[in-house]
Amino acid sequence: MEQNSFILTFPQLLDSEVCEGLIKWHGEPSNVKTEIAERESRRDVQKWLTEDYEELWKPLQKMKMDMAEFYQGRFASAYRGRKKLLAPESKIQRSDPFGGGFHAFHSEISHWENCSRVLVWTIYLNDLPEGEGTTEFLFDDVKVQPKQGLAVIWPAAWMFQHRGNPVHTHPKYIATGWYWYPKEEFYYK
Repeated sequence: MEQNSFILTFPQLLDSEVCEGLIKWHGEPSNVKTEIAERESRRDVQKWLTEDYEELWKPLQKMKMDMAEFYQGRFASAYRGRKKLLAPESKIQRSDPFGGGFHAFHSEISHWENCSRVLVWTIYLNDLPEGEGTTEFLFDDVKVQPKQGLAVIWPAAWMFQHRGNPVHTHPKYIATGWYWYPKEEFYYK
């Protein structure tokens, strides 16, 4: 585990067999939520993994929750509620060479509909050549090089502006999603 500010990386957190299984699953036809982003700042194919694909969903879900628990142990103030953070979605995303990816700096909290996101997670499912497809953090002078199984977790807040830099030779595959604050009514009573 490496730490740069509040951005943590975990080498080889997800087994290569699961990474390769997720890449294969992404390329197969399935009846799941799928979005194809085709705009100037973003081009990729996103598919949401469901519990129906248990052999892939279970190890990914366990890894996500273990990573959140570790993060909260390191930074207890990230969430001080009584319940566990939620991480219901797992988005598997492919960015193709020559234009694929999300190249505009952005944060994961940008309006009221997503303001209950607290943390972001990403796992690189394949290796890319040095300098390609890095995740770059604007204010932290950090670039994360995609390596199969490498996981990254960071705050969703506006000061963690990030982007996916272009890929030139191979598609980039990631699993990604968010940790959300759970609804906790009457917390202060």
